[in-house]
Amino acid sequence: MKTGVNPVLVFPSLDVPSQTDLDVSIIIPTRNERENLPVLIEKLQEVMGGRRFEIVIVDDDSEDGTWQVAEEFSKRYRNIRVIRRINRKGLSSAVTEGFLLGKGKYVAVLDADLQHDHRLIAAMLDEIGDCDVVIGSRYMNQKSVPGWDSWRSRLSRAGTIMAQKLLKQEISDPMSGFFMIRRKIILEIAPQLFEQGYKILFDILIRRPDLKVKELPYNFKARLYGTSKLTAAVIFDFADLLISRAIPSRFNFQFIRYGVVGASGVVIHLFTLYLLHVVMGLVYPVSLVFAIETATVSNYILNNQWTFKEHRFLGLLWWKGLAKFNLACMLGSALNLAIGWYLVEKTVPWFYASVLGIWVGMSWNYLSNRFFTWGENR
Repeated sequence: MKTGVNPVLVFPSLDVPSQTDLDVSIIIPTRNERENLPVLIEKLQEVMGGRRFEIVIVDDDSEDGTWQVAEEFSKRYRNIRVIRRINRKGLSSAVTEGFLLGKGKYVAVLDADLQHDHRLIAAMLDEIGDCDVVIGSRYMNQKSVPGWDSWRSRLSRAGTIMAQKLLKQEISDPMSGFFMIRRKIILEIAPQLFEQGYKILFDILIRRPDLKVKELPYNFKARLYGTSKLTAAVIFDFADLLISRAIPSRFNFQFIRYGVVGASGVVIHLFTLYLLHVVMGLVYPVSLVFAIETATVSNYILNNQWTFKEHRFLGLLWWKGLAKFNLACMLGSALNLAIGWYLVEKTVPWFYASVLGIWVGMSWNYLSNRFFTWGENR
């Protein structure tokens, strides 16, 4: 849920070199990485010795106090700066803000969990002179990442293939989270970048297909401490990015998302109706009521997480949102029920009667939910 306030607290070092003095700004986005971050900082200070660089840590107000750990290191090392973002979440927007704050000729992004090979930063800096972007690739010398289970490997591979289809050049790892780029390019395209999600490199490459790209192989490691940030929300955000970049901007993308969710609701609705009415033998009106409510709850969960994610309900307010969603959908559900029941009574097959009822109800529900359920969070 939006609060209307998105403060950002910056803890600068005592002596930050001017932009002309720095070769590279290393951006490290963090969320609950207080154990990993100190290890990474010390390793970077060691391997980057002799290089003119700074470290910009962008923390999403970690519950474990990662930003406090980072602040202490900024007092120890003068080339470290810290941004603590309050009421703002998301890897892509965190990285973009770090890029904009950076003072180096080049900017690099590196995960705090030690899965990226920090030693590659120096090699990237050596290679970027004759290109625009240097990518740390997980797939140049291998098809999958050692240690990943089959589900994550297939998911990553599928996402990579879909991303490659949309790009105009051959890149083995367009979804890499480990890369270096000329900062002036970021300054040009930052307002156009997708603020949600985790795949900012792919978005950059889509926006600037003319960029000269070089890839360097590395071995993706297991995280040292903590747990993976790969969640269903991350997958939704990537799907969102893929679809938004694949379709013309003139389309109402929010309505498309609502339609996709609605389609899933149709499947759930019809399956529930079939199970209760055909298999279990409940009368049609009772079966229909249960089917409508089951699909309604499913649609609320997906719409809150995806369609209206910028205004989603969190915590206890999630239940308030569910109540409002049910209320907003009440007329749509009534139309759905009335049309379906009427047509069945007129001997129209239950499947076709239900589909027509669903279509009428969904059209009403989109408008009512956009302006009523999630309207107060805008």
